[in-house]
Order: sequence, then structure tokens, then C-alpha cells
Amino acid sequence: MNTVVEVKGVCKRYGNNEVIGHCDFQIPEGEIYGLLGINGAGKTTLMKMILGLQRADEGKISVLGREIDKNREYLAQVGCVIETPVFYEHLDASGLLAMHLAYMGRSADISAVLRLVGLEDVGKKPISHYSLGMRQRLGLARAVIHRPRLLVLDEPLNGLDPIAITEMRELLRKLSAEGMSILLSSHIIGELRYTADRIGILSAGCIRQEFSVEETVAKYGESFEEFVVGYMRRNAYETV
Repeated sequence: MNTVVEVKGVCKRYGNNEVIGHCDFQIPEGEIYGLLGINGAGKTTLMKMILGLQRADEGKISVLGREIDKNREYLAQVGCVIETPVFYEHLDASGLLAMHLAYMGRSADISAVLRLVGLEDVGKKPISHYSLGMRQRLGLARAVIHRPRLLVLDEPLNGLDPIAITEMRELLRKLSAEGMSILLSSHIIGELRYTADRIGILSAGCIRQEFSVEETVAKYGESFEEFVVGYMRRNAYETV
């Protein structure tokens, strides 16, 4: 199976504060990898480095088989929603996605993508009138409309109601089954238990533990979250 993302020995410092230190992990093709950590663990920083929005001080990041510092073409095959999505508020969903496709020089069935994320009935309503959940869905639509090979999502279930959360999980599983690799972050164990194939616990700047969700749930059953919380608690205050 092809490796889509490889992070090897990556460090990131802000002054004397080392946020990410000697971090290593891989994501194979078609896997949903859940990045789990307490607030401030460095999840967003790590994602921004993978997307080339921040530069690592040490180490190597490869996406789709090539080092990102030597190849920016990989970004055409990546979709992302990092932090709160920002839109042109006066546009409607179709207009926004059309503008995004024009910018990328790509074409796609906009109606099909809006249907995919559950926004097929928004009509000409301006984005300024969207709820937080609708904005999350629109951000995802913009991220996947060009059918990327890698999708990077920072806290993608924030602001969604229980029905929307279930639908979002089903959508991510569908995209994964079609071969898309997905990296998503959360500080909520339950989100990743029902979404991710594999979880990496980010603590003190590096991945302290990785495990298969299916195998760990089979082993610990209803004590799964207790096991994960216990591990996170033991490692939360270690230094890099």
C-alpha cells in the first residue's frame, strides 16, 4: 500500500518553545488517521507544516512520495479545512465553489458536491446567513470538490448537531473507501473512535502512541475511552 504522508523527525520551535519535537508517523493510501491530543498539543501546527503553511525547523515531510520543500505541486492533490473556514460572505454556495474551481483551473459537478455534503437545498442563500454547521459542510465541499488524494481536516465535527455528525462520519468513510487518505484532528476521543481507522496520540510534541481503533476497541470494549484517557493523562505534561 502506498504511503501518502510521511513525517520523519520533524521539529518546530517558536523561540525557545519546542511545539513539535522529533515527530514521526505515516498515513497509507485510503486510511483515516486521527490525530488526538489535548488543546495546545500542536495538532494544528503539525497539519500546517504538512500543508506547507509553516516550515519545519528540522526533519522531513513527504506527501505523495516527494519532499514538500522540493515540490509544491502536491498541493493540487490536497484538500483541507484548517481552523474556521473563511468565505466571501455575499456569495452563495454554488458561486463560491465556482470561483474556487476557476482559481484552481479545474471543473466539477457543483450540484453533486453540494448534495454530497448535505447542502443541496440552500439555493441562493448568502453564506453570511449560514449556521456554523452549514459553514463546516461548505468548507468540506470546497476541500473535496477537486477530488484530492489527501484531505486534511482540523476539528471537522465542531459545531455540528448529532445528525450532522453521523452524516459527516459516513461521508468521510465513503471518501476513504474510494481511496482518499484523510488526516483529521480532534481532542474528543469519541469523534475519532467512530471515524478513524488508526489514532496517533500527540503529546509533548510527538506521537507517543499509535493504535488501530478496531483492534483496541475489540480489546478494551466499553473501556476504550478510559484506556485512551489514561494514556493521555500520563503523557500530557511530559516535556519534549
